[in-house]
Amino acid sequence: MVCILTFFSNLYIFALNLKLTNMENQGNPMLKHTMNYGLIMGVILVIVSLVTYLFGVMKTPTWVNIINYAIIIAIIVWGTIKYRNEVLGGSITYGNALGFGVLITLFAGIIVAVFTLLLATVIDPDYADKLLVLAEEEMLNRGIPDEQMEMALDMQKKFMTPVFISLSSLFGMVLMGFIFSLITSIFLKKEKSPFAGSNEVME
Repeated sequence: MVCILTFFSNLYIFALNLKLTNMENQGNPMLKHTMNYGLIMGVILVIVSLVTYLFGVMKTPTWVNIINYAIIIAIIVWGTIKYRNEVLGGSITYGNALGFGVLITLFAGIIVAVFTLLLATVIDPDYADKLLVLAEEEMLNRGIPDEQMEMALDMQKKFMTPVFISLSSLFGMVLMGFIFSLITSIFLKKEKSPFAGSNEVME
């Protein structure tokens, strides 16, 4: 419990530092906004992950994954619309919308990766071993031959370290952000009207 409180106190300090960084980056509104929405997304995903962990669930249920996907998509859409309408004057290209969504998940992924690292090293030092046991149980349920299972587990043991697990969570977040943003950007892009400038001149 102390470790969890320590994590959230450190997260609060990180948020304050992020706010100060935003103040220093007023000239780069895209970076400022992606940091803000990334912080929101990261904190929510960490809370969902923490609640799941406290209930003793090692393998994330499908419905929890669906909730996580919905959170990621919702914040990408929300953040992009706000940025498009409040900063860019109501228009945004497909490429900018895509980049905005990916940056949000990058900053969220950093928060999730830090939490995962603390989970696997401080909160629950046996976390990696529990994941290996879970992987072994899944292989047994699928009826994988002992020789193949042993080879697979040996390979997983080499990579199942706290650092690798946290980096994998970061990579997974950015990859999901890229895939989701590829789709959401189709609907969020809004090209500037070619007649906007001419109308102003006529007026």
